[in-house]
Amino acid sequence: MGAGGKSSAILQAVHELKEAGTSVLVTPTTKMFVREAEGVGSILISEDREELHSKAAEVLAREGAAVAGSTILSKGRVGGVEASWVPALASPSGVTLVEADGARRRPLKGTAPHEPLLPEGATLVVVVGGMRALGKPVDEEYVHRPGVFSELTGTSQGHTIDARTFARSLLAGLRTTPEGARRAALLTYAEPGRRMSDASVVAHILWRKGLRQVILSSLPTEMPGRIWMP
Repeated sequence: MGAGGKSSAILQAVHELKEAGTSVLVTPTTKMFVREAEGVGSILISEDREELHSKAAEVLAREGAAVAGSTILSKGRVGGVEASWVPALASPSGVTLVEADGARRRPLKGTAPHEPLLPEGATLVVVVGGMRALGKPVDEEYVHRPGVFSELTGTSQGHTIDARTFARSLLAGLRTTPEGARRAALLTYAEPGRRMSDASVVAHILWRKGLRQVILSSLPTEMPGRIWMP
C-alpha cells in the first residue's frame, strides 16, 4: 500500500520468491496495470470466486506465479477482487501479495478512510513512499489527494514536505493494519548521497514512532532495485 513504487516492489518480490522456489499469487484489491501484471506471469480473470480459485491453483502448480483479477478494465488495467476473496484464493503453500490501494503514479498519497483494502488474515502490511517527494510542495504533482494528505499530516497544501510530514503520511496509511499483522515501510527512490541521508532521517522518525522495520530501496528507478537497511 502507499505510493511511489508498489508495483515495482511486487515485481522484485515475485522474482526473488520464484528464484527461491516459492509459488506466488499477486492480486489487486483496487487496480493494477496490465503491463505490470504481465511481468508477474499469467493474468487470470473471473468475476466468480470459485472459478478464479480453480484457475489460480492450476496455473500456480504449473508456472509458479500468476495475477488474479476480476476483469480487464479500460486504460489497460486489471480490476481488483474483493478483499474478502483473497483468503480463499491464497495458496496454502505459497505467498500471496496484495496491491491494496492506488496513487496515480505519485510518490506520496493521502490515504482515504476506506483505504487500504486489506484482506482478513494479512500477516505483513508494507507502506511505500517515494523519497523524490521530500522537499517538494504538497500539490497534485507529488501527492495523490493533497487535501486528504494535509488533513492527515497537518502540512497545508503548497507547503514543503519535510521528513516529519513524510513520516506522518506513511504512519497514517498504516492506521487500519489488522491486529497481529507485522508493519513495515519501504522508502523508494533512495540512492547514495543526499537522498539516502534524507531517507535515513525519515527512517529514524518512523523508528521513534514505533515502526521498526524500514527498508530503503533504489526502486523503481532501478530494476532490480538495490536495498539498504538504515
